[in-house]
Amino acid sequence: MNQDDKHSTDRTRQSGPIDGNVTTGVVGLDEILGGGLVEGGLYLIEGMAGAGKTILSSQIGFHRVAQGDMVLYITLIAESHTKLLSHLKGLSFYNADAISDRMLFVSGYHELMRDGLSGFLALIASTIKTSRPRFMVIDGFRSAREFSSTELELSQFIHELSAFVSAARCTTLILAPLSGNEPHPEHTLVDGLIELNRYNTGMRRAREIEVHKLRARDHLLGKHFFKITEHGLETFPRIEASPANDQGPPDFKSRLGFAFPDFDQMLGGGVVRGSTTTLVGPSGVGKTLVSLKFLQAGVERGERCVYFGLYESPERLLAKAQEVGIDLVPAVQDGRLVIHWHPAVELAIDELAVELMNAVRNANASRLVVDGIDGFFQSANRTERFGLFLNALMHRLRNAGVTTIVTEEMPLYGEVRLPTTLRASAMTENIVLMRYVEANSALYRMVSIVKQREGSHDSAIRRLTIDSRGLHMSEGFIGPTGLLSGHPSIAPALSVSDPGARA
Repeated sequence: MNQDDKHSTDRTRQSGPIDGNVTTGVVGLDEILGGGLVEGGLYLIEGMAGAGKTILSSQIGFHRVAQGDMVLYITLIAESHTKLLSHLKGLSFYNADAISDRMLFVSGYHELMRDGLSGFLALIASTIKTSRPRFMVIDGFRSAREFSSTELELSQFIHELSAFVSAARCTTLILAPLSGNEPHPEHTLVDGLIELNRYNTGMRRAREIEVHKLRARDHLLGKHFFKITEHGLETFPRIEASPANDQGPPDFKSRLGFAFPDFDQMLGGGVVRGSTTTLVGPSGVGKTLVSLKFLQAGVERGERCVYFGLYESPERLLAKAQEVGIDLVPAVQDGRLVIHWHPAVELAIDELAVELMNAVRNANASRLVVDGIDGFFQSANRTERFGLFLNALMHRLRNAGVTTIVTEEMPLYGEVRLPTTLRASAMTENIVLMRYVEANSALYRMVSIVKQREGSHDSAIRRLTIDSRGLHMSEGFIGPTGLLSGHPSIAPALSVSDPGARA
């Protein structure tokens, strides 16, 4: 099994084999299709020029050859097959031996020009009877549309083609240009309608695939991101559109600490195993270091841990930790800790989610730190779906039994802007707010537990100190009120006998 097939298997719905199922071999696509195509089905793939229709159909064709099928590729364009194949040679799925053995290329352009749709259908019928393919591609269907004198003639052609390939059990793809909102008779007659398109946001462009119609399959609705690489198409089903199985309620008695006793005490002994915690605060306040203490506690217990970051390289991260007494180098060397880092380049949110889940699965991790959830938000072409995406991602991690720490940035100066995570309380069980306070011409780091869903916690605002000896938490803080709101004021003095006074 090659790497792409392995990924496809990993990301296909966990269900039994489907009778008459035709897999595509395209990473992620079978999951979108609800398992694959139906044997003998007729499918229309529409897309603008350069969307990837030919690459997609060829990739599926070579996969079907590898599965032992005979494949027929019929073109209705004047472009030679030699030129078509020359464009595919640079892709990893291309197999020159398959072309001469089990992949047949036929041009129907001259039959269509001479005898119209009836002559073209006769060519298809004779070729199928002779070669007995189990998979067929008809490339350049625009020519067939143009040569049909009426919609009734085109409908009759599609109807007869569908009946013929169904009887021959030859799964067939028809490639056509994007029709937009304009209806075509073939849309109602085919077994499936798949659209490849592009989406623009600012200077970025992303490719998207959408299954508008698919008979006999419980497919995923909506648009899904895909990319074209040297391996062909790779699709990324939207995580919020994919079903997730619940693994039952968490064990509220099992808590995981941070190797930071004072902070663990604030949390009532730690966080519940399998829960998600968000550390919210401005840059430099200590979010990353606190999350690394969580990983340090894990590796000291022999657990497998993953750090997934988007801003700091592994070298800088480990050096930063060592400066405050957090030595994670041995854990990285022996595999207890995996650091997965992405440099600041254009990424896709769904691709990041797949890489994150694969990193957790491959490491068999029980603890995870996602340092910089804002990077996911910036990678979202459609930011309106970020809330659903994040909720679905956190749900997947809970179901995998992973205890997750997420860091989220907030403004350093000016008015306090409540982060997305704070507004979406359903996404994380625990929220820790970290802020700077200016007092007596000095800056102080302050920490408060804003929310802890599964247990009691210390509601005090405490001071965090970071030095070469490590991280330290003060017993309490006496000073102005309104510190975390950004509008401090002097609190009235408390008498020693006042039960609310703090030592």
